[in-house]
Amino acid sequence: MLDTIDAVRAALRDNDQLPYGRQRTVTAEELVDAAEQFDDPELLAVALLELTEAYEYDAEQRKLPVAFARIAKLRKEHPDSFGDWENHATDWRYKWVASALLSVPEVPLEAVRRWHGELRSHYLAQGHDLQPYYARQYRLAAHTGEGVQDAFELWATRWRSRYSDCQACELRDQALHFVDLGDDERALEIWQPVFSGERSCSEEPHVSRALALLPLLRTGRVEEARSAHLTGYRWARGRSGAARVIGLHLEFCALTRNEPRGLEILAENRDLFDRHGDPLSRLHFLTGAQLLLGRLVEDGHGDVPVAGPPGAHRTAAQLHAELRTEGDELAARFDARNGTGAVGGARRARLARTPLFAEPMPLGLRAAAPADTPLPAPAAAPSGSPEEPVDLVELVAKARELSNTNHPDALLHWNRIGALIEAPDHRHPEDAEQSGLGPLAQLRAELALERAFDERLPEAEADALYAQAAELFEQAGLTARALGARARRLGPHGDRPGDLRQIREIRDRLAELAAAGAPFGGRELVAVLQLQANAEMRAVFAAAAEGGPDGPGPDPAALAEAEATLELLHTEAGRYGFPHRQANARLLGARARFLAGRHQQGGDAAAEADRMIAEAEELVGQAAAPWRLAHVHGQRGELALYNGDLKTAEEYLQRAAAVVAQYGDRSTGAARVHDGLGRTYLGLGRPAEAAAAFTESAARYDRLGEADDAASARVMLGQALCSAGRADDGVAVLESVLLEPGFAELDVREQAQARLTLARGLREIGEPRAAAEEYLLLADRVAGFEEKHILTMVAAEAAATLAAAEQWPAADLARQRALDSHRTAPHPDAVFDMLLRQARHTADRHGPEHPEAAEQALARLDEAAEVARTAAAEDQDFASGCPEGTLHDTRARTLSSLGRNEEALAEMERAVAAFAAYGPGAHHGQAESIRVAALLEANRLDRPDAARARLDAAVAMFRAAGDPEAAEPLVQLRAHLGRH
Repeated sequence: MLDTIDAVRAALRDNDQLPYGRQRTVTAEELVDAAEQFDDPELLAVALLELTEAYEYDAEQRKLPVAFARIAKLRKEHPDSFGDWENHATDWRYKWVASALLSVPEVPLEAVRRWHGELRSHYLAQGHDLQPYYARQYRLAAHTGEGVQDAFELWATRWRSRYSDCQACELRDQALHFVDLGDDERALEIWQPVFSGERSCSEEPHVSRALALLPLLRTGRVEEARSAHLTGYRWARGRSGAARVIGLHLEFCALTRNEPRGLEILAENRDLFDRHGDPLSRLHFLTGAQLLLGRLVEDGHGDVPVAGPPGAHRTAAQLHAELRTEGDELAARFDARNGTGAVGGARRARLARTPLFAEPMPLGLRAAAPADTPLPAPAAAPSGSPEEPVDLVELVAKARELSNTNHPDALLHWNRIGALIEAPDHRHPEDAEQSGLGPLAQLRAELALERAFDERLPEAEADALYAQAAELFEQAGLTARALGARARRLGPHGDRPGDLRQIREIRDRLAELAAAGAPFGGRELVAVLQLQANAEMRAVFAAAAEGGPDGPGPDPAALAEAEATLELLHTEAGRYGFPHRQANARLLGARARFLAGRHQQGGDAAAEADRMIAEAEELVGQAAAPWRLAHVHGQRGELALYNGDLKTAEEYLQRAAAVVAQYGDRSTGAARVHDGLGRTYLGLGRPAEAAAAFTESAARYDRLGEADDAASARVMLGQALCSAGRADDGVAVLESVLLEPGFAELDVREQAQARLTLARGLREIGEPRAAAEEYLLLADRVAGFEEKHILTMVAAEAAATLAAAEQWPAADLARQRALDSHRTAPHPDAVFDMLLRQARHTADRHGPEHPEAAEQALARLDEAAEVARTAAAEDQDFASGCPEGTLHDTRARTLSSLGRNEEALAEMERAVAAFAAYGPGAHHGQAESIRVAALLEANRLDRPDAARARLDAAVAMFRAAGDPEAAEPLVQLRAHLGRH
């Protein structure tokens, strides 16, 4: 009930804690109505000021000037009701009104300029500097396109003042000026303090990240652009006041050929179609959306359903037409108001932009392809122009040669052949038999077969092509090839294990045909033996995986049967002259030997596997098929990775990646190479390189439709990004992964690791509430794990994060859960850290004014001391370095937060002594404790001379010990104290 002044004030405070958006805005409007029932101008002023703030950040520029007019009138009538805060807030809002009037095309330009004059006069009368006025003058000039450079210089060369926009926002406008001039490098240089975190605010660096997307791409900073999209869009998603930013992210998706990702963004923000309060921001959004949809229409996907305004179903083409009409009309209204063509010209320039990449730029995110979107052909058909005649006989001969050795470009050539023989005017040569071309049915069968090999195809489409190929081969009189096509239809595909019984029956028939000298009999026999071996080994691997790494391993009989097939494959491939098939046999055999050796005592499975891989490499050389070396090097790298030989793994996986790049290999094996490289780089402590490798592998798995593997790669990508100090990026990736269908198919432990990394990332980027939610979900999921210490760790981290989020009752419950679990499944590191963090959070939050909080904080430290003592007494695995020093240091900081500075200094002295006793391994902890002790002396206890003496002695000590790095922060503090 809002029937008292106190109730309205309390409601205003509560509303101020809500995020900006529709709910906060509506509530602010209701609170203004509630405040009006009382004869309290001060209360009404606060309510109106809060309402204008809600309008500013909820894209309600049409309403803001009206609300401000009420504030100005109220201040004129009741000046005594406006204190320092109210007066400052009112004067600040003069700038908001200037921006709001500019954003509405119905407001005449003369009215906008008149308000600028009002702002100038008011600021002069109040004694404010005019820098903010010149900033608004520049924005007006940039909008109309008139006098831009002069306005920029008048603003940018003036000193900042009390009413200037925050420095991050001003740097954004300055950078954007140079973007408009085409000087991307200068713009990015200006933006650097914003991107580094040196300058920030509630909107920055997020808005600047969106504005910098195009300059980053144009200057080749692809990794920075990817990061700006991941983190920038995460902030903008669902914000009603971020229409312009979201439009820029849609444009980014169009320019990087990530249209499916763009459609997802459009669907997540479709409410923006109903928002008309800020026409200028709406225009930016509509233009970005139109550019995205235009790419789809131009690429032939105009019939794809897309998310438009709520309540109606539209295709890409329909929505594109609607946005084009509205956007053109809106831009024309601005230009008519301004008397220039600047707004329309800027819009046309954006819409004229074309993709900057030939293929989709990997983002590290999954984006499902639009419904009913066909797979793109690997290459366009030849033009057949007189200047470049297409000789069908030569083209077919080349395509068959490439197919025989599984060259990555084989399908490219067959699609070129398809464009020729499927053309309405194609006439098959009369001498097709004599030229080696063969009948048309044979060519069509070979084309269908090669298209079926495309790993991106859904199972049903591949099966249909195999059936078509078999029928056409029969028509051409090629029985062996027809049998081979039918066998492939029966083989493994996706989750289908393959029909081994029928495959073996076809193999026996092909053996008879080969012995009788039937055309292609030997070739198809070898191919079907390869198919049989793949199916048998797949069954062996799957059965072994069910038992886990500590299980019994592969069934000996099944493994022996599969290895016998591999030997037969090797023999028959040698007989009929297919060394690349012999290499395949050896590679599969190496994997089988290694798998068996992992579960056997004695023997040297790794050496045997390596010998077989070396033989495969020789066979690839005999086959003159160097592109097959990607599989050879990749498998050798994988085995080295499994054995923990990271340097060898890196060497061979890099070789494999080089071969993949050289020959344009898009197979699953190529994706595995990059995945293996990512894991290798993580193991070597090079997370930035790991992130690049996982980004590539995830993109490759996506293109192949391997959802589970793609999700797994993205889980690892999130971990790599967090380890590389890019927690913002890692969180964006992991939040996306959790929504993927493939995530649910991952092993439960891999899912748990993903959520743990996400929770830690959220905590690191300052979102403790979201982090706590993830921790609590994770705690419930790991409660059933056999390794109960995992629950202890998760509960402990949850408790610390809940305290950081100031969720005190929940933090206490989580702490008790962690302590209870710790008693039976110890995890001293996590519990020790939890208790220290809770002590600090409690003291920092409540301070010396709450004695009960002091008792709670110190009680947590006593519990931490007990955890450390118990760990030492019971010889628990405790890796917290010097727990005694850490405990004293934390107690000292806690006492300082409680205002007990003499006790804090004495406790910090104990920390320094404990770290010193621990030895050189604790130098950095010792130096940090000395630094804090000096700050206590200088700032809290007013003993600067003692602080300087302490620092001088410590610097000399660390330098004498040969550890100048530990001394460096003390040197910096000493210099600072020397200046004061």
